[in-house]
Amino acid sequence: MFGDKQKQNVEAEGIAIQAGQNVTLTQNNGMSFSEVKELCLLFLRDNFPALREEAIKAAEDNVRSFSEKLESKIVESSQNIVLEKFKDPDVQATINDAVQACARKGERANTEILTNLITKRVSSNSNDFLNIVLSEAVLVAPKLTKQQISYLSLIHYLTSCSINGVVHISAIEPMSINVFTAVVSGFGVSESQKQHLQYAGACSIVRMSRVNIYDGWMNSSYKSLGYTDLNKFKSDIIGFCPFTERLLNEFDKDSYSGEISLTSVGQAIAIANLATMAKGMDYSTWIN
Repeated sequence: MFGDKQKQNVEAEGIAIQAGQNVTLTQNNGMSFSEVKELCLLFLRDNFPALREEAIKAAEDNVRSFSEKLESKIVESSQNIVLEKFKDPDVQATINDAVQACARKGERANTEILTNLITKRVSSNSNDFLNIVLSEAVLVAPKLTKQQISYLSLIHYLTSCSINGVVHISAIEPMSINVFTAVVSGFGVSESQKQHLQYAGACSIVRMSRVNIYDGWMNSSYKSLGYTDLNKFKSDIIGFCPFTERLLNEFDKDSYSGEISLTSVGQAIAIANLATMAKGMDYSTWIN
């Protein structure tokens, strides 16, 4: 799992671009956001024409909540958004998939993950392959529990991420603290939930020898720190990085550790979740 994986050099802190109310987003001949919100409601009416009155009201409330979150995310990421992309039939189909899931399940559709994925789908730095993966991830994310998504995020952070420019092991801890909230509910996921992750297309489970996560971090992720004694490495983790230790120990005691490999779709969902806590994560580092 280590050595041949691409790794993102992430930052412990980041700056989010925010704006207040009454922000109008236009770009060339692109859509205004009011049109995007209306698009969400049109998709709802087209796909759920026969619902009873109380059900259609609940569905409309769910979709309005989703569209407001999507609006907020687009405004926050406005410097990288290409509104012209909202005219693309494939983008509209992806939004339609998200709308249908949100209409049926509300927050249980993992709306924050969906808004992150769609925002990336209409950004200026996506590519054809990444767009395919993001569209597939929009279909899969509503089929997963929050606990399962947190588990995917835990695996991705520990096996595929490293922090650039670390000169002392204590520098790892701020990122682990940020990430902890996004992954902690994934602790102790049952084997049946892991099997469902494979069924949904978020990961593959391959029976193999177990991975020593501490050895992987010492000799691959943070080889630049110069450790040669694994016991010394563990001791310093314990001494300087208590949150990091908890994450590594959770992976170490997992009966599936070393057996789960995230698919590109699973990676996209994990990154969308981690990005809520850790700024500076670029999907294209792993999905290219």
